[in-house]
Amino acid sequence: MGCSSRSPKGRMPALRAKGRLTVIALGIASLTTMLTGTNAQAAGSADSGEGQIVWLRSSKPIDLPLGTDYQQALSRQRSAVSAERLQTSETPTPPQPSSEANEQRIARESGETYVAEPGEAAAEQRIGVAAALTKEQCRAMSDAHDDAGKIINHFSFCRWGYNTAVKLNGQGGVEGMVRFRETEIGTGSGEMRDATIEVHTDQVTASGKFNDAAMMSFYIGQAGWPSSSSCKVADVSSNPFTTNVGDWRDEYIAYGLVSDRGSGTGPDDIATCVYQHQWKVTGGGATTPWSNGPTNGVRFDSTKSLGSKYYDAGVIFDRVTPSFSYDRAQNDTKGVANHIYDALYKPQTTYPPKDGKVIPGDIWNGNWRPLHRNWTNYDAAAAEVTQKNRSAKDAACRRLSRPDDTYQCDEFPFASTKEGAGLGDGNFSVRYVPGTENSRAGTELADWYGTDRILHGNAYGMYVK
Repeated sequence: MGCSSRSPKGRMPALRAKGRLTVIALGIASLTTMLTGTNAQAAGSADSGEGQIVWLRSSKPIDLPLGTDYQQALSRQRSAVSAERLQTSETPTPPQPSSEANEQRIARESGETYVAEPGEAAAEQRIGVAAALTKEQCRAMSDAHDDAGKIINHFSFCRWGYNTAVKLNGQGGVEGMVRFRETEIGTGSGEMRDATIEVHTDQVTASGKFNDAAMMSFYIGQAGWPSSSSCKVADVSSNPFTTNVGDWRDEYIAYGLVSDRGSGTGPDDIATCVYQHQWKVTGGGATTPWSNGPTNGVRFDSTKSLGSKYYDAGVIFDRVTPSFSYDRAQNDTKGVANHIYDALYKPQTTYPPKDGKVIPGDIWNGNWRPLHRNWTNYDAAAAEVTQKNRSAKDAACRRLSRPDDTYQCDEFPFASTKEGAGLGDGNFSVRYVPGTENSRAGTELADWYGTDRILHGNAYGMYVK
């Protein structure tokens, strides 16, 4: 699989790079029955007289010596094994497309977040982390080995695990195996509708029917939304790509996921892409089915809502709900930080008073009360939300005493959210804070919307130190 030279934000040239997943059996019928008690059938599975072929994915190498009883050997090692049906067609099956709403549901159900510090330096660091992430750093992340992998921030993703193909004889004994570690590193973009996915393979072990001379194929499956043309795989010479097992011992592949302008939907031209890696091994008279690896998703946009400082095209890893941060010890915004802290954690002390007041913005420790960005120019409904927020906030502020002309009336939730004062439920707070601090905090929020591509309707939380 070839990779073309790109700009610094694009793919790297193809090269050989030297060099946590709970064990997932991507299963056959007998394995599914053994582990789950079900009778699910794997379409096209091998006849019992010829043996069967199993794909496993694990957080550590699975030891299956030739001649050993597969079920007994796996049972000794299966600290947490689950099984699911394995595709058995010679033609790999693309994943199912996922709408923007479904991607947001996945993000919520995952419970994943990251904390975004304010300021240009912090934003540059987030993007820098994405560009500089190494496979060693990825593998050191203890939470990058489950199906969802690890979304470090909107522009950085990593996931790793061991894939194992096992050929069984008619008695359930191991007569062939290929095992390798797969590491994925994903990089989004704040400049173009073009994400980069790097794949590293190493620690290859081959035995029996599946030796170094066996052929192993790698396939990139992708599904675009709102149409199949909304996402394409780029910079590959062939898909699937096939070479012998020995060549995968220290391999590096990079490819792109791209989306054309105008292929999305709505004012922000939003498109999504689900992608998945699938593998197949052929050797010694045996051919495995294609393995169905875990999926991941990205979101493309061509928005005008971020302001002239930011590009009107980008792509993020969207299966995460970000959190924006303020620090009560930061002198230039501490008045706002203290206000938000009280609003979230001591709402009974805030103004205007309300019995049972609960102010949204907290998505931590099992809470789910996110804010959602409201872009005034998105549509007429968004403009009305902005107008109502301002009117309700101004009415509340008029009932407070202003210390002096240098103070401004701060509101939380922000005027730029759907949960602002205009919602009408009384779950908001206003407070006079130094005007310079209020202006600074507002600029930092707007800049974060831009750097992390927080669009109209996107959910986020608050983290106050």
